[in-house]
Amino acid sequence: MEEFTPESQKSSDTAQSLAKEELLQRLSELGGSLIAEDDVTFEGRKIILPANTTLDENIKFLVRKQDEDEKQFAFGRQYKYRPWDGAAATQRAIRKAFGIMGQKATRTMFGDIPPRLVTIQVGVDKTEQVPWGEVTVPFLPGVTMTLDSYNDAELGMLFQINAVGPRKFRHHVEGLFEAIANELKEHSIYMGQAIDGKPMPEFVDLSAIKASDVVYSAECRVQLETNLWAPIVYSDVVKELRVPLKRAVLLAGDFGVGKTLTAFLTAQLAVQHGKTFIYCRPNRDSLVDVMATARLYQPCVVFVEDVDVIASSEEGKDGTSQLLDLFDGITAKGTEILVVLTTNHPERIQKAMVRPGRLDAVVTIGTLDTQGIEDMAKANLSPEQLDTEIQWENVAKAMQGYAPAFVKEALNRASLYAVARGHGVPDVLAEADLVAAANGLRPQLDLMHEAKEATAPNALGTVFQRTMEEAATNAAIDVVGIFGEASGYVSKTDLKGMVEERAKVEAQA
Repeated sequence: MEEFTPESQKSSDTAQSLAKEELLQRLSELGGSLIAEDDVTFEGRKIILPANTTLDENIKFLVRKQDEDEKQFAFGRQYKYRPWDGAAATQRAIRKAFGIMGQKATRTMFGDIPPRLVTIQVGVDKTEQVPWGEVTVPFLPGVTMTLDSYNDAELGMLFQINAVGPRKFRHHVEGLFEAIANELKEHSIYMGQAIDGKPMPEFVDLSAIKASDVVYSAECRVQLETNLWAPIVYSDVVKELRVPLKRAVLLAGDFGVGKTLTAFLTAQLAVQHGKTFIYCRPNRDSLVDVMATARLYQPCVVFVEDVDVIASSEEGKDGTSQLLDLFDGITAKGTEILVVLTTNHPERIQKAMVRPGRLDAVVTIGTLDTQGIEDMAKANLSPEQLDTEIQWENVAKAMQGYAPAFVKEALNRASLYAVARGHGVPDVLAEADLVAAANGLRPQLDLMHEAKEATAPNALGTVFQRTMEEAATNAAIDVVGIFGEASGYVSKTDLKGMVEERAKVEAQA
């Protein structure tokens, strides 16, 4: 065991001091300090003073500069990333640089607000606590950074950091800002992931989807592979051929043909190839928010279901029109956003929307052909369950007009026939079982075709609801702004307490 001596302690302190100095030097360099400024240049431990000056003049100059460097200055940086993404990146960057990060209470005219740790999603079933509000930076005494957000007119809520501290640390602070930017660029929690369309996104679980479970007719698969999956999987080749990666594809098909399964299969391909996937949930997510997030985290695939029933304005403009208008408004060169829309009723889509240039492709996902029915049976049943003498043409004839959802149910019913015939001991599925199951399911298909659909949302009612929600959100942001945290990302309990506190103050006044 090494003996501890004052000399070894001194050596350890010296090593730590040098490490700290090296760390601050790297931050300063990252922030751009190795440049001439105010007639003086800093290069590591060297200070190059103005030429042709006397010693007395240099001493006075340095004293004056020292006074200036101790003055409090404000620094800031805005980032085109969602706020929680920025908070997570800030925590990682500071811990990588210093190992630790401190927090402090936020002072307001109504008292101190305790330091806040916000629990955010960083993956499917994965959460992390990140700081929000004021944080302190090790080795930079007197520097306080505030993690905040701001509302961009086009992109929505984005992340920003404001810092206050001695001017002498300006390059170190700028270096830390740059380190956070690099962290966001290389390790964003949303980039290349499958997320939903919330302003503060959550992650979509794709683990239950198997490619073998998603079956199409031969023609439908060709069209999907060409118009939807090729730009995702072979994007570099597509770019070389000068085919735009900003595309819009409409998937049309009746209930149960597998449009939602297609969405999640597409999501898997997107994530596997480093692209962000955004799933816009019908009547729950704002098309404006979804497209804004797509612009931030491209290359991106946006999947919007049931656009024909999305009411978006008093004029009744359908969701397809609004989304394509938003899409057309993205004029930046090199945009890589693939928008995929689904509809059960292509006849409801405005004719002007269907022309090439607005919708680049329309793919119909329909009923399964003979090969598709056989493929689905073999994907859902083991070889031991199927009779080797099945004539699949006869099965397909019995299942004519069946979407994949009905074919799968017919397979389940055929299994039940075999269980019943074997008195609880499953028998091999024969062709007759499959045909009988298909015939037994036919009345349900007829009933579905005859049944009325749910009434589409009232356009004016939808707009009124959204208007009220926006008003409530703006009120919340206003309340938070009074307390020095104009972020809008606080719990309902926090907001209630803050509103009550404000009411007390106004009553006393």
